[in-house]
Amino acid sequence: MEGGYNLRMVKITPTSLRRLMPAVLLGLVPILSFGCSGGKSSSGHILELRAGSTTEVEGWRRTDVVIGGSRVWMSPDVAVDDDMIESVEKTLDHTGQPSLYIRLDPEGAEKLERLSTEQLSRPIVVVVDGRPTSAPIVQSPLRSFIITASGLNDEELDGLGRRLEHDED
Repeated sequence: MEGGYNLRMVKITPTSLRRLMPAVLLGLVPILSFGCSGGKSSSGHILELRAGSTTEVEGWRRTDVVIGGSRVWMSPDVAVDDDMIESVEKTLDHTGQPSLYIRLDPEGAEKLERLSTEQLSRPIVVVVDGRPTSAPIVQSPLRSFIITASGLNDEELDGLGRRLEHDED
């Protein structure tokens, strides 16, 4: 897919991070494609994580993301955003695919852990540049995650990493 890339969230623990570089344990693995606009959403964020549901929830927005034949509904509330990113590190995922390991600040880690605990066995919607891109099903509480950006060359992946670290406007 020209001009696009895939994201997936992967569970990282301190133990697995030390032991599995460059590989990563899978916690959340759905992969869905999206285009990279290179800008921020109307909320001003490049990356947002929100609660999701495979059934309609009043006040939530229906997305184009599909899980098991059902559309995913997205909470209007942003639980975690790119302002909570402490660091972004280029790494490799479990398949050797170039990836970005995203470490959140204490507030972000706490919010991600709360969101992922509340969403156990349900989706978390990943929003990039204002567009819902994927909705991995939460399998266990998370405090950090990996974005695997397949289809990006090194320069594009580095650019996304810089954008997430707020090195670029």
